[in-house]
Amino acid sequence: MQGWKTFVFNGAMGFVAILAELMSYLTDLDWKQLVPPESAPYVVLSIGVANILLRHMTSGPAGWVGNAEGSASSDPRS
Repeated sequence: MQGWKTFVFNGAMGFVAILAELMSYLTDLDWKQLVPPESAPYVVLSIGVANILLRHMTSGPAGWVGNAEGSASSDPRS
């Protein structure tokens, strides 16, 4: 594949631009209006518990699409 360096460079620059805009938005956001300070620990705990439950409900490796029984569709490298 020719031109991959240009593709990678432009992709990285686009990622940096999006990340900068996202960081600017998150910095300006008033988190106390969104989540009251007394509720914040419970929100963080809920997210952690939800992640643990979801991980135990799945049998395949994280990030792969398809079933975990070893079919060709479960491993994008094949």
